[in-house]
Amino acid sequence: MFDETISKKINNPPRKSINLVVKVNPEKLNFISMVVDGHGRIALPRTRSGKKGILDFLTSPDCVDQLYMILDDIKKNYDPSLEILKDLGDNWIEAVI
Repeated sequence: MFDETISKKINNPPRKSINLVVKVNPEKLNFISMVVDGHGRIALPRTRSGKKGILDFLTSPDCVDQLYMILDDIKKNYDPSLEILKDLGDNWIEAVI
């Protein structure tokens, strides 16, 4: 019915957003949030749990490589405990819980 290219796009739609859940040292949470926010709005940080050091970073698929570079630099130079727990993607039900 559709040509192959259109069928692939229908079966694999583009993602609207990427929502990374990151665990950091709670003492460095605010610093890390401000560093990411200060990079030209690459990602929108949101604190999920300050006591546990859990942050969300909401970004577009176009900016995810830059976000990974920033997080990698933070891990190497400021917080070796930084860990990406998961990507919630467009799953807003899980993202708001």
